Amino acid sequence: MKNHLTLLLLAALAMIVPAAEPPKSPLTVAVYDFSSDADAARYVNKVTALVTAGLAGASNLVMVERAELARALQEQAFGISGMVSPEAAAKIGQITGAKVLVAGQVMKIGDNHLIVVANIVGTETGRLFADKVEGAADNLLALTEELSRKIAQTISDQTANLTAESRETSAERLDRIIKNLPGTNRPSVSLHITSTERGNIHESASIQTEFGSILLSAGFPVADTNSDRKPDIEITGTERVSEGPRQGDLYFYTEPMDIKVQERRTGNILAVEHLVGSATDVASRAAMMASEVNAVHLACEKVLPLLAKQHYEP
Repeated sequence: MKNHLTLLLLAALAMIVPAAEPPKSPLTVAVYDFSSDADAARYVNKVTALVTAGLAGASNLVMVERAELARALQEQAFGISGMVSPEAAAKIGQITGAKVLVAGQVMKIGDNHLIVVANIVGTETGRLFADKVEGAADNLLALTEELSRKIAQTISDQTANLTAESRETSAERLDRIIKNLPGTNRPSVSLHITSTERGNIHESASIQTEFGSILLSAGFPVADTNSDRKPDIEITGTERVSEGPRQGDLYFYTEPMDIKVQERRTGNILAVEHLVGSATDVASRAAMMASEVNAVHLACEKVLPLLAKQHYEP
């Protein structure tokens, strides 16, 4: 009887106390250089650096490295300014893996009064939010600390508006894409993806294996680059894995990958893509492997529908 009452009590408590939600993965954030008027020019670099450092300490955020952001912007010929259009935000999000962009302006009023405005843009939704602080210029550290807290809180509160809700997993999305590919006469494809690690260049076996298995699943014959069989399409590219700053117990990796899709016989280039996979995990290797898989899946989303439209004689 006593055991029966204990079970009833535990069942009642389970109904009252809600189950703990699984921890949410941190959002990837990129910080543009803040802009300024002429009077505040001397403060703008410090504001950018201090806000970036402040956000890096937030447990719900993972920062895109400044060097990676600068390289992506330079390659795409994007300028860095305090205002970011939704179109530019979407493109930068695609090439850096950032879900949220932060930029802003620094303004000086009078001899010692600063106003700092931060613009927070969702790369997937184009939604924009803003935070502002103001105070004495000689109290810049406290101002940027307050602004960083506000930005982190806004991102946390507005995650649903800043990011697109994921209704399907990456595997489910690929399965849907494969099922919707037109035709059945698939061109043959070869893969040659190299990886750069500590200055050494070698074939990326893991990327080629993942990419090749998806192509085979979609019905594309995959030709070995060393075989006598010549492919219709050659896919070449480079990738490099990059470890970002840890966020608590989570490891963060990005996987920038550049690929080129080219007809072998004519040399015509069908597509050139720059993609960035990213992943977080409690295990370093798991995060690294997941970022590779994510990069390959992004590439397949771009490439598979294009390949399916190509028709060649068997």
